[in-house]
Amino acid sequence: ADCSKTPQEIMTWVRSLPESHVPEKTREQLACIVEDGALGGAAFTAYIQTVPPEVCAPKHAMKLKAAWSNVLKETEARQVALANLQAAPKQKATMIVV
Repeated sequence: ADCSKTPQEIMTWVRSLPESHVPEKTREQLACIVEDGALGGAAFTAYIQTVPPEVCAPKHAMKLKAAWSNVLKETEARQVALANLQAAPKQKATMIVV
């Protein structure tokens, strides 16, 4: 799935993750990596597939990948919904005579 999120949006998302998913120190480190590398959606998706264990412990990396996967699914669902909306037949105005 294509994700057009900007580095700023990804940094905000990373920082919003719950402590139980990714500890604060790791979230800040990830946000810095996103900022320093100007990682957009596709680059961040590729990065977290192979996130080094010294950056993010394996159990947290699994939760990070699962949470990001949900973001990608939401983006994909939004694109499908927009495509369906644009493809829907337009209803013509009708006059009701009483």
